[in-house]
Amino acid sequence: MVMRSRSILLAIISLVFVSMFVVDSSWEVEHRIEISARKSTIWTLLSELENYSQWNRYSPSVEGELAVGEVVWVEAHLDNEIQRVQNIVLTVEPEQELCWQSADWYGSMARGTRCRNLYPQGQGTTLLVHHEIMEGPLAWLIELIYRERIERGIKLVDESLAQRAELITTGGSGGFTEHEKDKK
Repeated sequence: MVMRSRSILLAIISLVFVSMFVVDSSWEVEHRIEISARKSTIWTLLSELENYSQWNRYSPSVEGELAVGEVVWVEAHLDNEIQRVQNIVLTVEPEQELCWQSADWYGSMARGTRCRNLYPQGQGTTLLVHHEIMEGPLAWLIELIYRERIERGIKLVDESLAQRAELITTGGSGGFTEHEKDKK
């Protein structure tokens, strides 16, 4: 009986393990926020990676070059866990869209594509649509472990971005020095 139970358990584990590599899965997260700032202000904040620490509470360190095909390293704070993720820049359309995709060693197993799109709403406001899709055989596992934290993180970065952009729009420096503010 014990031998039969072990065989069944081993078969189930093998089936799950094999299905992880054969069955592709995906899931998506999206957050929208209307920001009382022009696209140009929001784009400046998104595109100046060296200043992320001044406003981005989810990913305070982002390093690299924002050019299609270039590598960008993102430090994501998932509650009390910090992940440093290598990404490849997919699109850079000034004041419209910024996308990158995870490119770490596990990319063939689970890869996340994150896009930020800006849409003018009139009277100096902009709709930010922040969308992430996780795909690959192990996407379901990432969803199980990280989905809630990723959703909270995306909301946090969007709210941080809105707060900083609105502060700049109303004349506050938003943490920038006077010299940096003059460049904007």
